[in-house]
Amino acid sequence: MLMDKDEDDDLEMRKIRVLFTASGSHIGGATMAMLHLMLGLTSLNIEPILLSTIPRKEYLRLYQRLKEKKVRISLSKFYFRSLSYWVWLFFSSLKVIKKYNIDIVHCHGTKEALVVGLAAKLLKRKLVYTVEGDPNLEISISPHSYGLLDKLLLKFSWNIGLKLADKIVGCSNWMADHLKKYGFRAAGIPNPIDYERFSSITAQGLNIVCIARFEKAKNIETLIIAASEILKKKTDVKLVIVGGGSQEKEMVALAGKLSILDNVEFQGFRPDVEKILEDGAVFVLPSIYEPFGMVAAEALASGLPIIVSRVGGLREIVREGLNGFSFNPRDWHELSRKILLLLEDKKLREEMKNKARESAKEFSPENIALKYLRVYLDVLCRN
Repeated sequence: MLMDKDEDDDLEMRKIRVLFTASGSHIGGATMAMLHLMLGLTSLNIEPILLSTIPRKEYLRLYQRLKEKKVRISLSKFYFRSLSYWVWLFFSSLKVIKKYNIDIVHCHGTKEALVVGLAAKLLKRKLVYTVEGDPNLEISISPHSYGLLDKLLLKFSWNIGLKLADKIVGCSNWMADHLKKYGFRAAGIPNPIDYERFSSITAQGLNIVCIARFEKAKNIETLIIAASEILKKKTDVKLVIVGGGSQEKEMVALAGKLSILDNVEFQGFRPDVEKILEDGAVFVLPSIYEPFGMVAAEALASGLPIIVSRVGGLREIVREGLNGFSFNPRDWHELSRKILLLLEDKKLREEMKNKARESAKEFSPENIALKYLRVYLDVLCRN
């Protein structure tokens, strides 16, 4: 069990202390990015402190790595649901901010920015808010995935969180530019990935790999249709999709309708995605909306060429013709052509593999932490 660590606070020159918060029972891409950032910050003059509920077993490895990096982790002894979690988070944030004399509170979630942001402002601490997506866009893409109360709460949290922040960061240049539409200035800093974890992989298979939720924004339908075209010319190929979601049954039915079920593996949620990537030849992410696309950067670190849609932050990850290709997210003809090109041209595929891993270094925790160090110093220098 990870426990609080008490250290002498009476240092003449101490490190900048930054508070992060997480729900250990539900860790999405935004929270993973924050945990990766903490790994990088430990190598700088920054002391990250994590306030979290008890993590699920699939996340214990990452929490253990943070502990090994001497990160203070304050864990709740209880599990919370719904409203009780946010009440606990607010009062626990107040307690931790005072206990450890926190300098900066760094939020990554929409509701978190409201709840923890209010705690930071009450105690007159600086607030940095990394925006990982636009809930207004997400609701418009999948309106039936949200109840009326959740829609109202997300929009309210979004507006207040942005106004509370002393500094706003977009998880990509696209996200930072998108925020201008709401009248907010933001810096663009990409999400960090666990480069150490994924760069140890040697991808040498022949599968087409996709790791994504089965939701409308991920556009899995286009990939499945493209796969059906590929299989008309190359019958020994498998499409492997990792993830779950509301459209999973619908996508399984589509693969059946196209008579390609024998060549499509629906893996569900897998914490060990490294094993899936090892058997890949190419990674595909066909999203119609993607503020960054951390999984595409992780695939690059694994040495896989990527084929991603020309949307959002994905355009900042792919280097056209060097580490992969991009395509129009609704054009399955273009997607199938580019997948076939990589499957059939082994020399090109090997060249891209080498460049893929190298290009992913840009997203290492250490490199991204340096960018955030400038943000923290800028915020602390303001009156």
